[in-house]
Amino acid sequence: MPSAAPDPWLDDLFALKRTPRSGWFRIGVPQPESVAEHSYAVGLLAWRAARAAGLNAERALLMGLLHDFHEARLGDIPSPVKARLDAAGLAAAETALIAEQWGDWAPEVAALLAELAAGASAEAELVHAWDGAERREQARRYLAEGYREAAVFLEGDGE
Repeated sequence: MPSAAPDPWLDDLFALKRTPRSGWFRIGVPQPESVAEHSYAVGLLAWRAARAAGLNAERALLMGLLHDFHEARLGDIPSPVKARLDAAGLAAAETALIAEQWGDWAPEVAALLAELAAGASAEAELVHAWDGAERREQARRYLAEGYREAAVFLEGDGE
């Protein structure tokens, strides 16, 4: 049952609904999809594909849903910007956020996200693939709406 007490985790969850996928601003989309919308789609796409492939669908779903949770506080950093940042510093910030956001569950969440980042399982590889596929599908939809520069997101990592 919901509590009236402040809950920073719940604040982060709802912040993701208002955190835009920032790369879409670069091509002129004034109100792009949110990180929450993206994560929801990645989670469901990965879950469906994992079930079809006989993989651990629940693990794939969880990876897809949680892969960008830290962006509630860090924001969605576009790949061109992220490439110029100190990777170790960014990783340390993400690790600290996981500990703060997830408390007692932090080790489990950190292990799941490390598995995803390393592509250390078939589920992780599948989620990574669907993360990119979701971006490409969103780009196709923005192209259909007239955002011609969305084509840049159809290739490679797109950002």
